[in-house]
Amino acid sequence: MSAGNMNRNSRCPMPTDAVVAITYDCDARCVMCNIWKSPPSARMPAEAYRKLPPSLKTINLSGGEPFLRDDLPDIVRNVKSACPASTIIISSNSLQPKRIGSMLQELVRYDPRIGLGISVDGIGKMHDAMRGVRGAFDRAMETLELAKAQGVRNIRLAFTATSRNISHLERVLDLSREKGVEFTCAIAQNSEHYFKTDANTGIEDRDELRRQFNYLIPRQLRGFHPKRWGRAYFARGVYEFATDKKRLLECRAGTDFFYLDPTGDVYSCNVLPAVMGNLTESDFTTLYDSPRACAVREKVARCQEGCWMVCTARTVIKRHPIAVGKWILASKIRHALGRKTLLP
Repeated sequence: MSAGNMNRNSRCPMPTDAVVAITYDCDARCVMCNIWKSPPSARMPAEAYRKLPPSLKTINLSGGEPFLRDDLPDIVRNVKSACPASTIIISSNSLQPKRIGSMLQELVRYDPRIGLGISVDGIGKMHDAMRGVRGAFDRAMETLELAKAQGVRNIRLAFTATSRNISHLERVLDLSREKGVEFTCAIAQNSEHYFKTDANTGIEDRDELRRQFNYLIPRQLRGFHPKRWGRAYFARGVYEFATDKKRLLECRAGTDFFYLDPTGDVYSCNVLPAVMGNLTESDFTTLYDSPRACAVREKVARCQEGCWMVCTARTVIKRHPIAVGKWILASKIRHALGRKTLLP
């Protein structure tokens, strides 16, 4: 274990990844998520984010819609101060381009490496229908151009797949290449404390699912882009989860990763409804070392959810470089030899 991942006063490894939901307020009406139905609730003040552990390397500021918080710049400053080695990504529905562009102008000055994830679940009216807002696709494209103009270089289009929009995956991937930004994907999943729904039932059309991921994976493997190769492996895991409800690798939620909700409750992950403690009531090391947190980690070890999301998959992919590298190399060779499909 590296010294950078262990606090000298801690008995357990310190996490490197986190999803930090700073609000459940949301101006979208997404069909796969009910966060927008949440009643107003208490939110951690901006200064409380100074309590995040300095071990964090990747932080996804999420919601709800993060840009609805007027103090978002203060939150980012405090997060970066607490976690100076971290890469911060803000996930947005991009429904308020002008507001987002204005905030990004300030955020880029403070953190030139800040990233932006723009939700795009289809082209044109399909995205509008998925997000429940007329004109949502056009606003997302306006946000993308404004972010580029403000100097944001780490931009990705984030596609959430359901039975309704799976046929648009390849079109959003192609759009990301056209716009010169990255592409990520996930299958809509359930969570009582994060997505606040149990209505997502997976992808019904398995043939279309297979076709879309056989389009995606070879394109992520092309060229010399190690990060995209990793995303190709992650996409393989998304496909395995969608078809067999199983993970490719073990889960280390509650150890390498945690989810922080707007009130300060720390969960092992976005899916398992198990609270490790509250950050407003304790310093992070004490919370993560507590008997309550240890009990949650035992629940994670017994968890049968089988979920596969980038937030909990990223760290374990990094822990298995040989196995992941072998799959990447074998897949690139098969594709180079003319095999058009890489999934069974």
